[in-house]
Amino acid sequence: MKAITTTCIFLLFLTFSYGQKTVHGKITHLGSPLKDVHITNLSTKAQIGSKEDGMYTIMATPKEELQFTYMGMDTVSVIVEDVTKILNIEMKQKVEELEEVTVSKKVLKGQKELELEYDSNPNIIKSAYGYLNKETANYSLRILGEEEVGSAPQLNFLLTGRFAGVRAMCDPMTDELVVSMRSSGSLNRPINAIQSPSMNKGSSSPGLSNGRAVFDVDGVILNRISCSTLWGNLRRIAFIPSYAGLARYGHLGVNGVVVINTKTGTVTPKEANGAPYDQAKLRNNYLKESSVVDAKSVGASLPNYMKELKESGSTQAARTIFENNQLKYANYAFFYLDSYRYFYEDENDIAFADAIYEKYIELNDTNPVLLKAMAYVLESQGRQKEAHALYKKVYKLRPEYAQSFIDMANSYRNLDKPESAASLYARHSYLMEEGLLPTDSMELAAIMQREMDNLFDLDNGSLKIKTRKKDFDERSTRLVFDWSDSEAEFDLQFVNPENQYFEWKHTMAEMPERIRSEKELGYAMADFLLDNELLGRWKVNATYHGNKQVTPTYIKATIYRNYGSKLQSKEVKVFKLGMQGVNQYLFDLRIPSEVAQN
Repeated sequence: MKAITTTCIFLLFLTFSYGQKTVHGKITHLGSPLKDVHITNLSTKAQIGSKEDGMYTIMATPKEELQFTYMGMDTVSVIVEDVTKILNIEMKQKVEELEEVTVSKKVLKGQKELELEYDSNPNIIKSAYGYLNKETANYSLRILGEEEVGSAPQLNFLLTGRFAGVRAMCDPMTDELVVSMRSSGSLNRPINAIQSPSMNKGSSSPGLSNGRAVFDVDGVILNRISCSTLWGNLRRIAFIPSYAGLARYGHLGVNGVVVINTKTGTVTPKEANGAPYDQAKLRNNYLKESSVVDAKSVGASLPNYMKELKESGSTQAARTIFENNQLKYANYAFFYLDSYRYFYEDENDIAFADAIYEKYIELNDTNPVLLKAMAYVLESQGRQKEAHALYKKVYKLRPEYAQSFIDMANSYRNLDKPESAASLYARHSYLMEEGLLPTDSMELAAIMQREMDNLFDLDNGSLKIKTRKKDFDERSTRLVFDWSDSEAEFDLQFVNPENQYFEWKHTMAEMPERIRSEKELGYAMADFLLDNELLGRWKVNATYHGNKQVTPTYIKATIYRNYGSKLQSKEVKVFKLGMQGVNQYLFDLRIPSEVAQN
């Protein structure tokens, strides 16, 4: 029997394609393309560099890992999945891992505090390794502000005249800024006399061989810059000459580093009126209602076809609008998904909606991300049989994903088949014990245990399993969030009745280990339990940060009230996250207490 089971499992896994595919995308930093980013397939060791426009193409197989590295930037690692075709990577400047990076002379401050103080404190400058504070640096650091910068006739005079031991010139032939220290500088090493690059054609690496400093411009390290392109856009300048300050730059900084902040490249937090950020907000988590957008009321966020449908005036007119747009959006999955929801939910035109649904499935029958998005919508509409059929398709496409087991088990429960749900959890446990599925090292095990405990608590009669001891109050509310695309990055914000909030940030910057675990184990969900200390109306908001493509992500919120008791109820809401960087209102509910992630 065991041999038969193992054979079936093997055949099941064969349904998942591990063929090599082309992955491509664009690499940027603060919206600008990055050239020569080093991209490595860690499994095959294949290596390429990004082009002038930031574009790249590389071959990869699902479950292989691509690594993106660039000097002065945080390394980005992405595990390729079955649906991965486009990976647009936004590189972030590297910040010193020691949280409080500056050695204190007065008051030690963290990077976040320095960022918020930047506009009001002229002693702070932004570098590739974080914000530097003149008052707390363990070496001599002079920073020139906008007033001093603007008073100099040229950039080379600005550096030569105000930084001891520094010589600078603008090459009249190339407009290149060349900076060096005199031989008596603090690095105490022989420095060649400064020369125009046009006079130094014999040097193969003039940036290193002739004692020239490098430039740290808005957090990006450069060997060369021109004088004219920066002039008029300067905000702050500093020169780092000492070993203590240059250590982090390695061999690139042996001849000193010119740190430059431009007006356009240094973006800091601002109030809505443009004033510098109120630093009391570091300790004050009260939400401003004006900072939250209700996406349903923002017409600008809707695609044109949706604006036309909502303004149609009649069901027949809406049908005509759909048919007129169908050719234009023939291969755009979200056109069909949006249209299906409109005709089913707004027009109650079930037959027409079902025809759109069939077309959607025909186009996306092998895409688990798009199948899940539609399954979420069907589940929220109470169409459990149709949703179950799609979860089953996803399970066949992704038999090694933990999320497939959870979705199928919950779908069986929706169909009142607890025995089938229990069987799926048992199968998942067996596959892990046999080493056919990876074991959990973070949060998945706890989530799955709660799912199983709830199943056994509520269906112990039919399953003939004794009720287990609960570790939570039966009046608790449980919120479960699932998202269709595992590359999605977003913040969830829970606002209590007193208008204070708690945020859960699902981003690579905030929780890289968890996101890596999600990709390795194959799950895209998080749950939160709410206790009963604070009664009142709660609100849930979300800020979407993208999914390395230009497509939206669907998020499903499942609300369990009286969780774990015989009075347990379940409500499903589905939201389309498309607007990036906007705190978007999702829903509210009357529940007790504070949010605690589990």
